[in-house]
Amino acid sequence: MPDSRRFLWNSSEPRPDTDSWTLAACLLALIVSSEYKFRIREQDQSVSGNPDLFVLLEIAVYALVAAWLFLRFRPTPRLRTAHWTTLAAYGYVAVLCLSTAYTPYPEMALVRSWQMVVLLALTRAVVRHTGRPTMHRFAHAYCVLVTASVVFGVLVPFPRRESQPDRFTWLYLHPVTAGQFLAIAVVVLLAYLLGSRHGHGGSRWPFPVYLGMLLVCAGGLMATNTRGAAFGAAVGSLVALWIRWRGARRVEIAAFLSVGMLAVFLLAAPAIVAFFTRGHSTTRLLTLNSRTELWGYALEEFATRPLYGHGQSATRGLFLDEIGLGGGHNAVVNLLVNSGLLGLAAWSALVVGIFVNTARSARSSPGSHPERILVHSLLIGMLANSMFAESLGAPTNVAAVWLFVLAAWAEMLRFPGGGRGTGERTGGTPPPARRRLPVGSPVRAGRGGP
Repeated sequence: MPDSRRFLWNSSEPRPDTDSWTLAACLLALIVSSEYKFRIREQDQSVSGNPDLFVLLEIAVYALVAAWLFLRFRPTPRLRTAHWTTLAAYGYVAVLCLSTAYTPYPEMALVRSWQMVVLLALTRAVVRHTGRPTMHRFAHAYCVLVTASVVFGVLVPFPRRESQPDRFTWLYLHPVTAGQFLAIAVVVLLAYLLGSRHGHGGSRWPFPVYLGMLLVCAGGLMATNTRGAAFGAAVGSLVALWIRWRGARRVEIAAFLSVGMLAVFLLAAPAIVAFFTRGHSTTRLLTLNSRTELWGYALEEFATRPLYGHGQSATRGLFLDEIGLGGGHNAVVNLLVNSGLLGLAAWSALVVGIFVNTARSARSSPGSHPERILVHSLLIGMLANSMFAESLGAPTNVAAVWLFVLAAWAEMLRFPGGGRGTGERTGGTPPPARRRLPVGSPVRAGRGGP
């Protein structure tokens, strides 16, 4: 006779730890397959619709993740009881899928939109079936991956691009992409470093481990010479420090940091200026490396189709044809041209929902302060970086994965405990407790029923 313990499993109860680790590994696999480059491919080839072996491998990874999700959890949308932030996530992905109908690059847009559907289903599975510990496992695994990538890039340097011979990266990643990886890791590690003495419902490593990884990633970030990523990491780090302390302590920390930053600038002013100028002329710096010219052209294109935009991935080719640059180099500009005001509204609602849910968790989950530091500081840091890079407003990249991870994380923070099984509830009601059995029950004693 089958073990009667299996009949006690409540749908709101967490799945075994193997599911949690597998979901975290799937999130990491999406990032690696989409962003880690093992060859240099020209931008015009990426929009041509002619996939090579590595593109096919990327699609295969997403297909495997989608198949596992379906077979393990059978994910289905529950829009009638979903929180409005969840509806914003569904809406954003729906807009991306809709825009494939009129994009000038349908093959690439169709693949990217399908990949975002897989990402959405993956983060919803985390919310419904595991909980916040999965997010901590993913965050720690991500930081290990980035730290190991920096070490690999130092020990095994790959040929650099001709236009950027002195900027650090690993494999064939563009230095801007590598900088974004490192900026996210720096903020995440600093958040864990600040909360290392407080429980946060997930993995907690020794203080020296976080510090060592932070130093490696910060050094790698400086070596990439990516100004936008460095700016985003600085903003995110300052936000983390500001949120960590309160009252008079916050004023003391602010004064100390102000004096320290001034001293560093006075001592290393030439190096700092060289980092941000990179030897460019004043004219080029005033145009933000031709970004202002690109944005002017982008606004002209947006004016022709303000509501729906030109379609998914349109910026990858429109700007490349006109001025030789691919992408909007700004998240909002990228959204306006690709998806119009409709896409920007859905994306903005998702971002605002993350902030609102995280802020409200201060009352529903008082012990989640270290996690609120991470979510707030990382999102603000990525928004700061998005002023100069379009990744946060584009599909299928490291910033997009983290955006949906933060959305799921913030939603789970609204509920006490681990947050599992809360994906489609509303309000602050915790999930139902597991049914307790009377003392002496053979099931409670770990034996099957008669």
